[in-house]
Amino acid sequence: MINSKCKHYFNICFIPLSVIILFAISAINTTQANTIDLAQFEEGAIGHSIEYFQEKEIKLSLTEAQALFTNGVIKSGQSDSISLGIGVAPAWMKFTLVNNSMGQLNYRLAIETPWLDYIDTWLVHEEKVVRHIVGGDGYPFNQRPMPYKFYAFEQSLPPGITEVYIRVETKGPMAIPVRLSRVDKAIIRDITSAYQYGVLYGIMSALALYNLVLFVFIRQKEYGLYSLYLIGFVINSLSYTGQLHTLITPDYGPYFQDWLDISLMITYSIAGLHFARTLLQTSQYAAKLDRFVSKITIVIPTGMFIGFIFNQLFFSMILAFILNTCFVILFVAMGFFALKAKKPFAVIFLLSSVTAAICITISTLAVAGFLVPYNDYTFKAIEVGMAFEAILLAVILARQFRLAKMDKIIAEHYACTDTLTQLNNRRGFQVITQPVWQNIIRERRDVTIALLDIDFFKNINDQYGHQIGDKVLQQVAQCISNASRKGDICARWGGEEFIIFLPETSLTQATKQAERIRQVIEQLEVQIDNTLISVTTSIGLAGSENNKLNGAPLTLDSLESMINHADNALYYAKDSGKNQLHVANHQSSQQS
Repeated sequence: MINSKCKHYFNICFIPLSVIILFAISAINTTQANTIDLAQFEEGAIGHSIEYFQEKEIKLSLTEAQALFTNGVIKSGQSDSISLGIGVAPAWMKFTLVNNSMGQLNYRLAIETPWLDYIDTWLVHEEKVVRHIVGGDGYPFNQRPMPYKFYAFEQSLPPGITEVYIRVETKGPMAIPVRLSRVDKAIIRDITSAYQYGVLYGIMSALALYNLVLFVFIRQKEYGLYSLYLIGFVINSLSYTGQLHTLITPDYGPYFQDWLDISLMITYSIAGLHFARTLLQTSQYAAKLDRFVSKITIVIPTGMFIGFIFNQLFFSMILAFILNTCFVILFVAMGFFALKAKKPFAVIFLLSSVTAAICITISTLAVAGFLVPYNDYTFKAIEVGMAFEAILLAVILARQFRLAKMDKIIAEHYACTDTLTQLNNRRGFQVITQPVWQNIIRERRDVTIALLDIDFFKNINDQYGHQIGDKVLQQVAQCISNASRKGDICARWGGEEFIIFLPETSLTQATKQAERIRQVIEQLEVQIDNTLISVTTSIGLAGSENNKLNGAPLTLDSLESMINHADNALYYAKDSGKNQLHVANHQSSQQS
C-alpha cells in the first residue's frame, strides 16, 4: 500500500519535473545554438550559429526584426553559409558573441560575397546599439566600412554579450557566407588567399599569353579563342571574387558589379564554346550540335542585352546562368561526339571538360543556394577546375602545334624532295643552296657546280620500259649520294639529269671528285631479269674560278650563270663521246 502510494506521488512529481528539465535543456541548447564564445573561437565561418528569416513584403526596422527573432518563426543555419537562391526577399540574421575576458577583443566580421547590394549590421551591447555599419556593392567603394573586396569591418568587442543583427538585400544570388576572425588571423588568411589566387591566375594568364603569341604568328583561330577564353575567365573570376572592384568600382550605380559579373560570365563562355568548336572541328561530324552551339552564343547574349536595355537584372541573370549551364553541358557533349568520331585528343578534351563541368556545377549550385553548401572549397572549385582544364587544353594545343609543325616539315620535305630518287628536287636545291651561296659570296670562297646526265637513257626506257628506267634513276641517284662528300648538295635536276653543288671546292678539287663519281656510276650494273645493263654518265663542271678569271665578282645571280656554264660543259662532254667530264672554259677534258 505504501509502495503504491509512493509510486503514485513519484509519478505526479517526477513526470512534470522531467518535462520542465527537458524543456529547460532544450531552451539552453536553443540559446547556445546561436551563441559564439570568443574565448574558444579564433576564426571561421559561423553559418551554423546564425538564426535567420526573410522579409515578407515591407522593409523592417531593427526593432521589428528583434521582435520577430523573439516571437516569430525563424530558421537556424545548417551549413557554413546561408544560401537562399536568386532574386529572393531580403534576409535578416542574428547571432550572439560572448566575451568573458576582462578586456576588449579585436575581431573582423566579413560577408564573403562581393555582389550583395545592401548590407546593414547592428551591434547591440546591453540592449543598446553601439554601432551601425552599412555597406555592400550598392555603395561607392570609398564609402564602405573598410577598403576590402568583401563587405567587412573590424570591431573591438567589449566584455559581456554582444548581439549582432544583419540585414542583406540583393537582386543577385543570396549567398551569405558570414566569417568571424580575430584580426591577425584574418590578415594571415588574406595573404594565403592572395597566394592561392596568384598561382591559379598566374598559370592561366601565362597559358593565355603564350597561346595569344602563337595565334599572332601562326593565325590559327583555336589559339586565339583559347587565349580569349582564359583571359575572359580570369577577368570574370577577379570580378565575382570582388578583387577587380577594389580598383574599378567608383559610384557606377548599385548594380554595376552584378551587370559586370554576368557580362564577363557569358564572355568567357562564348569564347570557350567557339574554341571547342574550332579545336574539335564539330561541323564535320556533329553539324546539328555545332549549329546549336553557334545559335546559343547569339540568342542568349541578345536576350541579356534586351534585359539590360529594360533594366531587368533578374531576367538577364537567369539567362547568364542558363548559358553557363549550357556551356558546361555542351563542352562535355562536344567532347563525347569528338571521341565518338575518333578525333585526336578527344579523350584528353573530354577528361578536362568533365572535370571543369563538375567544378563549375559545384560552384554554381553553391552560389545559387541549391544542394551544395557554400564555403571556401565550393566557392573556389570553379577556379581549380578551370585551371586543371586550362592545363589539359594547353597540352592538346601544344601537341597540335607540334603535329602541325611536323606536318609542315613533312610537307616542306616532300615539296623539296624528288619522290622517285629521294634526292632534292629543283626547289629543294634552291632552298638549301641559297644561304650557302650567300655565305660564299660574303667570304669570297670557291664553289663548283657539276651537272650529270645518264648516257643513252632514252634507249633504256625504249628497250626496257619506264619501270626499268626508274630503277636506273634510283640506283644512279644512290651512287651519287654515296660518293658525294658530306657538305655537297645533290639534286635531281630533271629527267635523267642530276646536279651537285660543291661548296669550298676549287675546279681542280671538283674535277677529281666528279671523276670519282663518274667511275662509281660506270661500275654500276642494273639487273633486269637475268640481264645486267651498264650505265655511264657525262659530267659538266663550272666554278667560281671562271668568274675570277674574267675579273667578275660573284653575285646572287652568278649561281644561275654558273649552272648555265656547267650545262654547256655537259653538252660538250656528251657531244665529245659521252662517259666523260668537261670543265667549262677549259680546253682539256678527261675521258675514260
